[in-house]
Amino acid sequence: MNKENVLLVLWIIFGFIFISGIDSILYFVTYLIYFAKSELGLSYGIMKYSMPIITLILYVLTTFLIFKRIKQQSNSNGIYLTKFPKKTFIGLALLALILNPITNKLSGLYAEHYTPIENIEYSDLLQVYGWMTMGIGFSRWFVLIILTILFLKKLNLIENKN
Repeated sequence: MNKENVLLVLWIIFGFIFISGIDSILYFVTYLIYFAKSELGLSYGIMKYSMPIITLILYVLTTFLIFKRIKQQSNSNGIYLTKFPKKTFIGLALLALILNPITNKLSGLYAEHYTPIENIEYSDLLQVYGWMTMGIGFSRWFVLIILTILFLKKLNLIENKN
């Protein structure tokens, strides 16, 4: 395998780690927002519908900001990007490996030690959690589908010019 192909494989792996790392951060932030709203005493009826909306906005905004930054800083040589960011790769890999389990553990600890939880119906809590989890899953797929559509259209325009 030549250097360019090794770099291409590394960049594919980097893309997977990059998306996983950013997703872990967004997952963590979504739960922080949930914890904050819970501590502020917002009703579970409001949280049930606002969490998926907030999550979608968070994912779309993050995607927009990342693409804006990528457009400004692109070092490429044809299809192959020449400099491989080892430190960024390691940092994002650690985030992807560590942040999700930490978020899940914090969520469990929060539910276990949250005192007002005794005064609510567990079905309300489960509904909010279900809607929030659905919002995270929907936001992940929504962003991927929109990006796929946009880049397929961009590819079509490039192919039509040639």
